[in-house]
Amino acid sequence: MQRCLERAKTSGRSDDTEEIIAKRLRTYNDASKPVVDMYRQFGKVREVDGGRDAAKVWADTRSAMLPQITFIIGPKGSGKTSLGQKLCKRTNMTSIRFNNFTRFAGLDDSDDETKVLALIQQLAKEIKPRVLIEDFPQNAVQAKLFIKNGVKPSNVFCLKCSQDTSQERMIKHGKNEPGYVASAILSQKIKKYNDANVELLPPLKKITELRMIDTEATFETSFKQMCSFVEPTILHVRSGASENSKMTR
Repeated sequence: MQRCLERAKTSGRSDDTEEIIAKRLRTYNDASKPVVDMYRQFGKVREVDGGRDAAKVWADTRSAMLPQITFIIGPKGSGKTSLGQKLCKRTNMTSIRFNNFTRFAGLDDSDDETKVLALIQQLAKEIKPRVLIEDFPQNAVQAKLFIKNGVKPSNVFCLKCSQDTSQERMIKHGKNEPGYVASAILSQKIKKYNDANVELLPPLKKITELRMIDTEATFETSFKQMCSFVEPTILHVRSGASENSKMTR
């Protein structure tokens, strides 16, 4: 009411009167709000506090338009694709491989800002509520740009795997497998990844929930560790418990 009456001083709008504003508010509560309540049952409603500064309201509205994001990074051969695909299947996430996205969008030669803003635009069109982005961010610039212009990721998984293990896995897969690279090229890719992480990991640790996952272990062990950070803990309290029973957090 206060905002609209203040706006009326300069807007010249005939409907910016206290009586009409009050009627519009009643119409919202009687007709529009029940629609919101219906969509809330399906988890489709995002709450934004509109009583704050306009810039803060805009930032939260922009974030609310994007799905819940998870990053997964790691050296080649560390298990990103295999672990990511199984996690997506288990949690109903959709997967985006950043390198494939930039290639199909014709952005391979573009700068980091162009790539990141294009990715955010793509995420705004995503139907599923959760998205896992593989091989992203690739440097500190991309990480900061994404969080500034998009949304803070719910989880960031950084896979730890030695070069020897990565090479052993590559040899085991064989030359005919998709994604196979020769040992010399693999070494170059791993070095490039490790060099980028010198600047990338510190800001990720500071501003995100960075999870270090040791993929030297078995696939199931690594996957179980990832799931422990993603899946909720459900507490079922039922009647008829013993009087001596205690609930702890």
